Order: sequence, then C-alpha cells, then structure tokens
Amino acid sequence: MTVRIEKPSLNLREELAKGTDNTLDKVVWGDLTVNGTITATPYTPASASDTGTAGQVAWDDSYIYICTATDTWKRVAVATW
Repeated sequence: MTVRIEKPSLNLREELAKGTDNTLDKVVWGDLTVNGTITATPYTPASASDTGTAGQVAWDDSYIYICTATDTWKRVAVATW
C-alpha cells in the first residue's frame, strides 16, 4: 500500500473508507506518524535498473530495496539479530 497525504489535516481513515480496494494514493508534505503497523506485500525488483520511482521501498526475505532515482534501485542485506 502506498500512503501519500496531500495535506496534514486529511483524515486518512475516511479517505480509505471511500476506496473499493483499501488503497490511497496521495502526496505527503510534512511528517506522517503511524500508531500501529503498516503491512506491505513483499516485492523484489528484477534488477538494479527495474522500473521504479525515487522514494519507493520494497523488501523480500533477503534485502530491503530503495529506489533512489527513476529506475535505479539499491539494496541492503537483512540479517537476524
């Protein structure tokens, strides 16, 4: 799920209730605080040049991926601790 908020006063719960698939795509300006858990579906970019937009974050069992520029992915290994 991508959560982007157009304005700080937007009521996220009301906006999600309007959608038919529980998704919301808005632009965030400022800070976003989440009390609880955000759950996302794992996604693995096919390569470091896979389609992506700067700011996207993806993950799988081995890595966390960050899109740093258009179609440019970087990754960091995930380890148990």
